[in-house]
Amino acid sequence: MKTALFSGLVALALSGPVSAQTASVPVRVFEQPYWTKAPVIEVLGRAKLEVEPNRASFSVTYQETGKTADEATHQAVDRARIAYKAIKKIAANDAQVSTSISVKPYYKQYRDKDGRLIRNDRADKVDGYNAQVSISVTMLDVAKAGRARAAALALGPERSSRMRVYLERTAKINRQAYAAAVADAAARAKLSAKATGAALGRLLVLQEGQGPCLGRWTSQPGRVPLARRQYNPPPMAMMSAATGEAVAKGRRTVRGKAQEVTITQTDIDALDLPSDRAPQTVTAQVCAVYTAGQ
Repeated sequence: MKTALFSGLVALALSGPVSAQTASVPVRVFEQPYWTKAPVIEVLGRAKLEVEPNRASFSVTYQETGKTADEATHQAVDRARIAYKAIKKIAANDAQVSTSISVKPYYKQYRDKDGRLIRNDRADKVDGYNAQVSISVTMLDVAKAGRARAAALALGPERSSRMRVYLERTAKINRQAYAAAVADAAARAKLSAKATGAALGRLLVLQEGQGPCLGRWTSQPGRVPLARRQYNPPPMAMMSAATGEAVAKGRRTVRGKAQEVTITQTDIDALDLPSDRAPQTVTAQVCAVYTAGQ
């Protein structure tokens, strides 16, 4: 009698509070694991896809100096505006452009009687102003990235970053990797069934991630290669303008004198550096459990 009472108290404690409405419904505290009911085959499906990069980015900085902050700012902005027009002419909405500007004073310098250079930081010792406009570009079409950068280089930036080519994982790419991992899991399950002489049954569990479903084991993901492609400049018919034709025009000030600036397709072609686009990798793993029979 004591044993039966103790078992009842344990069952109630594990099942938690029971409302009056459900008091008559039996509560199952323990359930037999599905893999103990019948033989099963557990596999990890792994995939590593190599896909073409779908994004590129670069930045350039134009620097100008002037006696006043206003003069330096206008000169730097003029150059950046022409570069912006040229980039958009080449890539249109495939180029996402952001800009920033900074203006700083620089001071008169002198040497003391011992020849040491003394730096002034006093407001009355300002010798001029340095303005820098930075343009950051994210390319949604990697094929246009080289020409877009060349358009920015045609204005002779004081600084230029390296071209970064990378993969932004979209929902479509993630689904492709997942589908490849599921297919790999099915193929492995068939191999396992063949090796053990069992008949592969229905799928019980399909879990995205490393698992484990039953046990714990790891392995390097399999590789599904995509042929490497070299960068080939687009044919002239795809260019935004014919050779010698103006891509962007504008006005800038050089040493106090206004000048007309024109960027032509010839300028862009001369600065379009070729480069290979290395495939990027996308990985996925799934855990699958199949029934196995005789």
